[in-house]
Amino acid sequence: MNAVEFHATVHNGMITLPSNQLAWNGKKIKVILLDETSPDSIEMAVGEQIAAADFFSCAGIWENRDIHKAAIRAKAIQQ
Repeated sequence: MNAVEFHATVHNGMITLPSNQLAWNGKKIKVILLDETSPDSIEMAVGEQIAAADFFSCAGIWENRDIHKAAIRAKAIQQ
């Protein structure tokens, strides 16, 4: 899949392709609209930081545990 990013202003429900992107004319495309003035982008960035913090707060749960492959197999055979 090819992807191109450019900035445009919608006029009467139409987006005009930049002159250097006219090769896209007539092609079937997928369009994703992002409002550059929307505060959602800030909230998303904060959410990503929270997700990363949650991940790293759990990263030590395997500390001091015998989790290598041979130990897991040995315990499975014993049961």
